[in-house]
Amino acid sequence: MDAPGLGGRLPLLPPASLGPEARALYDRLAGGRLGSASPFTSRTEAGELIGPFNALLYAPTIGGGFIDFHEAEEQATPLSKQVREVVILSVDAVCRSAYELYAHRTVAAGVGFTPEIIAALATGEPHDGLADDERAAQRFTLELTRDRAVSDAAYASAEAAFGREGLIALAFLAAAYGGTCTILNAFAVPAPSE
Repeated sequence: MDAPGLGGRLPLLPPASLGPEARALYDRLAGGRLGSASPFTSRTEAGELIGPFNALLYAPTIGGGFIDFHEAEEQATPLSKQVREVVILSVDAVCRSAYELYAHRTVAAGVGFTPEIIAALATGEPHDGLADDERAAQRFTLELTRDRAVSDAAYASAEAAFGREGLIALAFLAAAYGGTCTILNAFAVPAPSE
């Protein structure tokens, strides 16, 4: 993998260059969500973080809080792994963040989605292979992300599928990945070439 350019508009931060607060966040990320079990590339061979993670190191207090939000959502969500990936890829279909699409196509494959379903989700298209709750999550998320509002019909369908707690979880998940895509797009962060 060629390291130059993987930070987009932000130079990649070598681990040895990090101050104490950024180093603590780096260690938290590298030892946790970006550890050896990560299904997608999240750092260079030199150990520099790529994707949204490099940007977080530039503002480690805010970046750490952003990771706290993501971790709270992941740990407390009532949503299945499949529904979570439908929501994430639906946000990505609207935001078109190259790195996020790359990463979550990989994650979606790992939770059992076919390449055809993943391609449809990544472009915001419906697919007959989605379960009813997955279709409801896709419609809710696309409307929320694309239109900044949810129609009564999409809301009712999602509420029937997930209940009120599930609706809150859908909205928080869309917000978390909308924020991630905002970071990626602001700094023109590319996907790695594998």
